[in-house]
Amino acid sequence: MSVADSAAPTVQRPMAGVLAAATGVILWGCLVPLAKAADNVNGIVLGFHRLWIGSVAVLAVFYGTGGRLTKAGLRTSFWGGILFGLDIIFFFSAIKLTTVANATIVGALQPALLLYVGARWFGEKVTPSLVGLTLVAVGGAGLVAIGSASGSNDDWSLLGDLCALAALISWSGYFIASKRARETLSSLEYLASFLVVASVMVLPIALLAPGPFDPGAEGWWIVLVVAVLSGGLGHFLMNFAHPHIPLYLASLLTLAVPVMSTTVALLFLDESINALQVLGMVVVLSAVGLVVQRTERGRDVDAAVLLEAEPPV
Repeated sequence: MSVADSAAPTVQRPMAGVLAAATGVILWGCLVPLAKAADNVNGIVLGFHRLWIGSVAVLAVFYGTGGRLTKAGLRTSFWGGILFGLDIIFFFSAIKLTTVANATIVGALQPALLLYVGARWFGEKVTPSLVGLTLVAVGGAGLVAIGSASGSNDDWSLLGDLCALAALISWSGYFIASKRARETLSSLEYLASFLVVASVMVLPIALLAPGPFDPGAEGWWIVLVVAVLSGGLGHFLMNFAHPHIPLYLASLLTLAVPVMSTTVALLFLDESINALQVLGMVVVLSAVGLVVQRTERGRDVDAAVLLEAEPPV
């Protein structure tokens, strides 16, 4: 499938985009803590294995449905792949170095960053109520982080939090590059292309990382599940959603990731959770729910944005 072939316009489906993005976020949130469970392998190595397995799985589906990688497609996906590779390096390092709550909650700053980008670069409508709800959601995410740092969890690390901050920057750049790329590429072609770029980019860094390159029998199962469900299906759904919903909404939905990740870490990794973190989670989910509701009713979305042409999926 060429770039040109995927450019035929179709009608946007905002709620289909919301459902796809929300499902992808659920997969990310529930599966992120699994990476911490593979405690015998470096985070960068774990991230690389997640990348190449996901790449192989997506390429098999892409070629099986008649698609083919092209120079044009790889060129369009280049920056998305580079930024996603950097996110993998920093995020999986953060997961290993600090708490799951903090590794995921730093990303809560992303919606605030992308509100400006969405309005400036993509012509998305930003209303005072949307800004207010975003600030409330970010504040709730901050409560989770404060509760984590003030608790008795021995897994907290400043270096890990700094890695999470670097992951935030690269993750935000990846979102922007993805929305640009989806203007001309189908979701599956873009996913296959940027995963190839990211895998090639992370490989030499993973080979130089300390510790074993083989995650072991248990580690391979963890990598396989995370790669296929989170890295493959989760990103396919989010990239499907990009042409259908505003950038700010796709970003804001990801605020649910730390809520779910922290809960899963509590249940299966014995990470502690306190009342302040619970309060923050409730605030985040309530604010996100209000934004989704307003988007569904069309109250905070520019009609011109919702009716513009998008590539087929």
